[in-house]
Amino acid sequence: MSSRLLWSSVLAVSLTLCAAFAAPPRRSSRQGHLPPLLPRLEVVRAVGAPIHHLVTDYFWIQTIQAVGKASTRHEYRDIYDYADMVTELDPKFRQVYVFAGVAIPFTGRNGKWFNTEESTRLLEKGLRNFPDYVYLRIILAYNLSTFHQQYERAAKILEEASKLPDAPEYLPGLATRLHAQAGNFDAGLELARSLAESSDEPETRELFERRVMELELERELSRVDAAVQAYRQREGRLPSGVQALVDAGDLPRLPEDPLGGVIQLDAEGRGHSTAQEKRLTDFARTSMEESP
Repeated sequence: MSSRLLWSSVLAVSLTLCAAFAAPPRRSSRQGHLPPLLPRLEVVRAVGAPIHHLVTDYFWIQTIQAVGKASTRHEYRDIYDYADMVTELDPKFRQVYVFAGVAIPFTGRNGKWFNTEESTRLLEKGLRNFPDYVYLRIILAYNLSTFHQQYERAAKILEEASKLPDAPEYLPGLATRLHAQAGNFDAGLELARSLAESSDEPETRELFERRVMELELERELSRVDAAVQAYRQREGRLPSGVQALVDAGDLPRLPEDPLGGVIQLDAEGRGHSTAQEKRLTDFARTSMEESP
């Protein structure tokens, strides 16, 4: 058998097996959704070894088609199976991680999110293979903060990303906000002070000098919130104001606002400053949703 005929035979057999075992998801209106029928990874690796890139591209095409056809949370979940196969066959196929990672989550009519664990799992795999890929870090941090409320880990991922070449200028500021969201004020303050001291640009230095004060304010407000919670549990009602917290011994003193305003309680008993329209932690999720 000639070499050309041999390789043609291998190609035909390999693609036939891939097509047979990796058919698109089958659906039944009576039995419900059926997930993709995929071959075992070791079988694909063994059969497709001579034409590794063609086999990988085949499953990449299946991934793209799955995204185009998906309309239910189960069908969006199928995208993960295809993308996971592609990235197992070729862990350095960078495009798959972000393309599929963004597509997999599905929101229902009631606003509930589905498939977030699968999306994050794929992005985590991407980070292991591409630790210097800034955009992937941003998407992963979004998942961690929005879907899993892992603010501290999201902050660290963005803090590391901010030090990479071509990182967006907003990342350090967003990292400090996420530190505040996590309640890790010391880490946020350390980062903000370092950025303020090391900046050669007056505007940037002023921005992070203010961020230091905002973090110090948020730390004071978190103490007020804790005092309100203690007062409410004990008294069965909200305090009339910050002074009532001091009088009851839930606060040792009236809190000071580093921004020069007055710390008060809103109608829900949450602390806020007259010098700032919104609290620093109120910006964290909004910023993640607006980031590219």
